[in-house]
Amino acid sequence: MLGQVSDKNAFLSELSAAEFGALRNHLAPLELRVGQCLHYLGDPVEEVVFPNSGLIAITMPLRDNPGAAAALVGRDGIVGAFPALATAPAAADAVVLIGGQASRLSAAAFRYVLDQNPSIRRRVARYDYAMIVQSQQTALCHAVHPVESRICRWLLAIQGRCAGDRVPLTQSTLAQMLGVRRTTVTLVAGRLEATGVLKCHRGYMQIVNQAELERRSCECHVLFNGYLNKLLAYPGETAPAPEVRPEQPGLRVV
Repeated sequence: MLGQVSDKNAFLSELSAAEFGALRNHLAPLELRVGQCLHYLGDPVEEVVFPNSGLIAITMPLRDNPGAAAALVGRDGIVGAFPALATAPAAADAVVLIGGQASRLSAAAFRYVLDQNPSIRRRVARYDYAMIVQSQQTALCHAVHPVESRICRWLLAIQGRCAGDRVPLTQSTLAQMLGVRRTTVTLVAGRLEATGVLKCHRGYMQIVNQAELERRSCECHVLFNGYLNKLLAYPGETAPAPEVRPEQPGLRVV
């Protein structure tokens, strides 16, 4: 609920009680509104956002074109962590596609907490790396896969960040995310609807046949999710083994 700080965000929910306590006093609630831009390309990042619901697209805008989505962030991730930590300008726009709720804290507070808590810094590094991998996979997907496979992939990715079988996006927004014409999305959505995969409604699409949607999707969805699960489950840092020095000739420890 707005007015309360929530730990429904996946990153926040994985923190220990002590780690969450270090962040909690700096967090404030934020309402995510459709069309809102959390930061623009080239601007300083003033806040770090932890979505509890909703969906944010990380996009690279072009002249006279809002640009295609390079990555998606829902309750599974963090918006603005890397540039805030590096005190660097934003490398992309962060635009709200689906409204929801989030927690936020200032970039300065974020840097302070991570400086005091190396364990949180390591967790943030993993989530930032997941964003890089997602962007790389998306770039490859845009370059080599047909539109229908890409649409199925994005629908699965969006569904995974929303509850239920409804994807609350218009065909125009989906076309913008993919960097294609709206008519192209309309044609593909019509084919998917005719084969019983989707039902298209005003303002949202409903997934009817999950298995068939997965079959028609490119392998990028499975590859990224498989790597993400492995990354987030990877063992944490362990203390190095003590160095064992060979005994020097002529010296004995008594």
